[in-house]
Amino acid sequence: MSRHFSVLIVEDDDPLRQCLMDLLADEGWVVHATGSGREAVELARVHVLDFSLVDLHLPGISGLDVIRTIAREIRPVPSIMMSGQATGEEARIAAAEQGVFRFLRKPLDLQHLRWSMDLLIQHHFGPRFGPPLA
Repeated sequence: MSRHFSVLIVEDDDPLRQCLMDLLADEGWVVHATGSGREAVELARVHVLDFSLVDLHLPGISGLDVIRTIAREIRPVPSIMMSGQATGEEARIAAAEQGVFRFLRKPLDLQHLRWSMDLLIQHHFGPRFGPPLA
């Protein structure tokens, strides 16, 4: 059985955001994307999200604050965090304190991202939702 997931992408790098949108849309998933942390919170208010891909360093509000705000004000959403500039301490905080499922370093390896999303789906939704992403 397959499922069409609803995914929030929060990435301020326009070409990377578009690449991620295309990757997930090609899977038939519903994609909500923005480069703004504040807009991400608003998207989470109006859409039921299955999981999110969130950049750590965003203008205005950090990716950790986005995840924290959505969890506190709406509901917890499983997340994969991405960053090319994160310190080890930031990665530890993201994983331990905010419940981030995976922390990926940029530049992203798309195969590793696909594998991480498959693990997140199996962990949070069960293995019955189909084979790993192609």
